[in-house]
Amino acid sequence: MRFYLILISLLLSACSTLPLAFEDPHITNISYAEVSADIESYKNTLVRWGGVIGDVKNDENFSWMEVIFYPLDYYGRPKINKPSEGRFVIKSPEFLDPKNYAKNREIITVGVIEGKTEHITSLDSSELPLIKATAIHLWPINYRDNYYGHCRFCYFMQLFW
Repeated sequence: MRFYLILISLLLSACSTLPLAFEDPHITNISYAEVSADIESYKNTLVRWGGVIGDVKNDENFSWMEVIFYPLDYYGRPKINKPSEGRFVIKSPEFLDPKNYAKNREIITVGVIEGKTEHITSLDSSELPLIKATAIHLWPINYRDNYYGHCRFCYFMQLFW
């Protein structure tokens, strides 16, 4: 009986899709359009945003990631079938390996809006929201096929394929 309880506990824990940092009750549900219209008034606001990686640059103390913003679905995955609303920049104290955080990979981040910054890769000079990341989650490359192709509640199946 104890074996079955342990097995069920492990299987249920495998169903959770995001780390606990992404469930913080202090996260403000604010749209990209609201923030980009007046970035300074939303300084120090904790947000959960996601999208597709545009580029990653590493400095001595920080990593910078430009992200193409997409709204998130119920599970925290970027809705890449919807139109992008713009771009934002993530500032991370951790080294972000460009091989792992490659262009076009889907991510989600939790962090505080620190202000605005220039594009790190684009030629135009528009200012973008700058998020100081407290947590970054890189979605597996094949999760969409496994998640949407099999069943709504079988996200953990990709761990075994």
